[in-house]
Formats: sequence, C-alpha cells, structure tokens
Amino acid sequence: MPRQTWVNLLVWHPEDPLNSLNPLDLSGRLPRVLQVVRDGEAGPPGVILRPDEPLRQAAARVSAALGLRAPARPAPLLAIDQRPSGRGGDVEQMVLVLDGGTLPTEELPPCGGCGRSHLVWTPLEEAEQPTLVHALRARVRGGQPPTLWCGEPVGGG
Repeated sequence: MPRQTWVNLLVWHPEDPLNSLNPLDLSGRLPRVLQVVRDGEAGPPGVILRPDEPLRQAAARVSAALGLRAPARPAPLLAIDQRPSGRGGDVEQMVLVLDGGTLPTEELPPCGGCGRSHLVWTPLEEAEQPTLVHALRARVRGGQPPTLWCGEPVGGG
C-alpha cells in the first residue's frame, strides 16, 4: 500500500491586529491561517518528505516555496495526523504539522510569475483541516504534540 509523509507548516496571523504584541492570546477571535489553493481546494502549505530528509530541511523547502524566510531555529512539531488509505486506492498518509510562526501583517509574500499556487488567509474556524486547530492549540499550550487519527485526537486528548 503506498504511503506518503507530508510536512505542513502552520503559518498564522492574529485576527486582532491590536493584539499583535501577544499573538498567542486567543481570548478573542481565532487567528487566520495561511492556506494554499490548488485546484479550488485550500490546504496548509506543505511538501512530501523525501527519503532520509530531515524535517528541518523539508520545512525549509516549504518556506522557500512560499517566499518566506526559513526559521533560524528548528520549527517545533505541533501535531501528527495519520490518515488511512480510503477506497479507490487513496494513499495512506502521515501529516506532520510544524510551527511556521506568525506573519505580522496580512500582506502575503509577492508571487509575481513564479508559478506558485495561490495563497490566501483563512479564518481558522473555516479551515477544513481540524489538524490545524489542534496544532494551534499545541502551539499555545506547549507540551507534547497531539497524535491524531483523521484529524481527531487519539485517546480522547
């Protein structure tokens, strides 16, 4: 059965710009997350992990594809999501969500004619990947990254 390991970055912008000095304060509205639109579907920016590739190098590839500066220190792992293969020969996937940090403004990096997919800010509550919600909670709370099965915590966590 074919398997893929995805490395996604959680890049977010606080919904309340007046609270940009404390972006981890989620007492108000939830932040927006950076999404890549491919074929009309929005999802977190990511790449497939290459054989023997370190996670940091994969995260740097994602940052470079977005036109962002790679983090100076290793991006912490925020969530692990396993997704079984479905009917019709879907690929079994493991998704590792790493902290891509915050962008202080809503202004996205310029794309020009780079051929890159379209980037959008999506309110977290409208993102269709529950993994991102769990990843942001892990970023805020710290501690061990949650292990998920199809976007839901394993063991009620």
